[in-house]
Amino acid sequence: MGKLSVLGLAAALALGAASAHAQRAEENAARVAGDAFGTNIGNEKVGLYTQTDIRGFSPVSAGNLRLDGMYVDFRTPPPPHMPAGSQVRVGLTAQSYPFPAPTGIVDFSLRPIGDKSYLTTLVQVGPNSAYDIKADTGVVMIPGRLGGALGFSAKRDEEQPRDGFNSFGWATSLRWRPADGVEVRPYAGFYERPRKKAAAMVFAAGPRLPDEPESINYDPDWTASKLRGQMYGVVVQARLSNAWTARGILGGMEVDDGGAVSDSYLNTDANGLAATRRFSNQQQFESDSTSGEARLTGLFRRGQFEHLLHLSVRGRDVSRDYGGSAQVSFNNVQIGQFNAPSAEPTWVYGLQSNERIRQWTGGVNYLLGRRELGNIGIGLQQVDYRKTIRTPGRPNSIRIDRPRFWNGSVSLTPTRSLALYGAFAKGLEEAPVAPEVAVNAQEAPPAIRTKQQEFGARYIVTPRLRLVLGYFNVEKPYFNLDPARNWRELGVERHRGLEASLTGEIFPGFNVVAGYVHMKPRVSGEAVRLGLIGPEPVGQPRDTVRMNFDYRLTPTHPLSFEGAINYFGARPVSARVFAALGDRQLQSDPYSTLDLGLRYRFTIDGRRSTLRLQAINVFDAQRWVVSTSGGLGINPPRRYAASLATDF
Repeated sequence: MGKLSVLGLAAALALGAASAHAQRAEENAARVAGDAFGTNIGNEKVGLYTQTDIRGFSPVSAGNLRLDGMYVDFRTPPPPHMPAGSQVRVGLTAQSYPFPAPTGIVDFSLRPIGDKSYLTTLVQVGPNSAYDIKADTGVVMIPGRLGGALGFSAKRDEEQPRDGFNSFGWATSLRWRPADGVEVRPYAGFYERPRKKAAAMVFAAGPRLPDEPESINYDPDWTASKLRGQMYGVVVQARLSNAWTARGILGGMEVDDGGAVSDSYLNTDANGLAATRRFSNQQQFESDSTSGEARLTGLFRRGQFEHLLHLSVRGRDVSRDYGGSAQVSFNNVQIGQFNAPSAEPTWVYGLQSNERIRQWTGGVNYLLGRRELGNIGIGLQQVDYRKTIRTPGRPNSIRIDRPRFWNGSVSLTPTRSLALYGAFAKGLEEAPVAPEVAVNAQEAPPAIRTKQQEFGARYIVTPRLRLVLGYFNVEKPYFNLDPARNWRELGVERHRGLEASLTGEIFPGFNVVAGYVHMKPRVSGEAVRLGLIGPEPVGQPRDTVRMNFDYRLTPTHPLSFEGAINYFGARPVSARVFAALGDRQLQSDPYSTLDLGLRYRFTIDGRRSTLRLQAINVFDAQRWVVSTSGGLGINPPRRYAASLATDF
């Protein structure tokens, strides 16, 4: 960390520091990512992990999304334009993060509002018949005191042929500084997807997978459903003294789901013939959440030592409807054909349940650091959790849990180039919701206790090149489909793995964001001992590689070349074991993809602009992709896209 304070990063995270960059023409995630664990800037994403997959688990399902470093209960990622981007916090970047989570954290940042007005646009065409039109503007109303940002988008997505859907959204925020050291940031965002067809999932029956069909959507138009969501809230920050800062966030989220239709081919043999094709239609339901956090942070310096103290209170109140879906089944149906009924079936719905979650968490976190040496931290969280499930005609089901969790971290900087870290964390997280193919579809199990240990090192190879090597061990209860297709706890799931990140400039002009994770996911428990399921969790790969690169001839040259190399390892297709496979589980085939592109920077009437051309999955690799429920889909085929970003 050089001559900087060892707690500088911690203080920045605690106070929600964000980049002032707000325009699109110079957005390039491959050049600004600090590590290869997951960075999203505008339309660009690089790194190993995503909003739905960190070390094999979903931070969305677990409730581990943050906004400007503060807790807010996002049930889905925020609408477009509300955040400027996001960062996955694992490994070294999570060491000084207040109140870590075992699944890892995805930290979204509000779109910055600076002291200059701006307008930036993005127009994209492709892949296939897709398009994307975005515009963002920032306005200074009272210099240094009041400003605002507004953005909107209208787009059509179509990663696979015949799978297009339209959407639109907007977001706005204000930055008001009523006094020196005080900032108020109200925000609001809206997203609507009027119609999106179902995407069929194939569930294998035996020890051999069927051949992959053509990568298009074979579902009829009557499977389309509507989704609408909105988020709103306010972030407040006030510097109380030279040592103390107070921050708070209060946010709300509302999701109106028009009732999605799922299409599942069940017990599909090696020839692609499914014993049953089941369409399942959810009832329309709503999900509402009110949540927030109040945090007091103190930073004190005493000689060579620094002390960082966080005091926090978090809360959420969540209401969600689920269940009662209607189903229609057909026997002996071939996959990869347009053979669904042309007319929509008559749906007969069951009873719908409602879950209500109320949770409070009080926490204290303390870090002690010595300049140019490192820091050590310890934290305590007390949770009060209550879930009530109401179903007409049945007694209420109530789950109460009041756990207490410790977490700790240590980081050392023995030299300017080397940093060592280690940490452990425990937490209470939401369990994955039962998929539509389950008998108890959409049911949400009670919250689960999770834990994680990790340690590693970061080495600064050159001032512009960083290497991170780490080990992690994450443990959670394992939920999946049992032989009767009930979604329930089947044991304990443990993910142990090694991860590596290399980011920066390899040689002049050539930047990389390269990540590799080798994981050993395992399930243990009675179901494994009895031979009901295998020891490998469904849908979890052993090896994943992602590398993005960007090459610019000179720092001022208008042309640059880019690309991405991805490798996805084999994954268990189902929990079953087969004698024909030596009492092992069926695995999908590994596959690799290559993306290539270029950017050309120029001006339009004196305005900075960037033209970007992309060829995605150049060699048209199409393989089965396995979800964690065992459903099989096909990765998108070769496709092309072109975009133009302009800053006014």
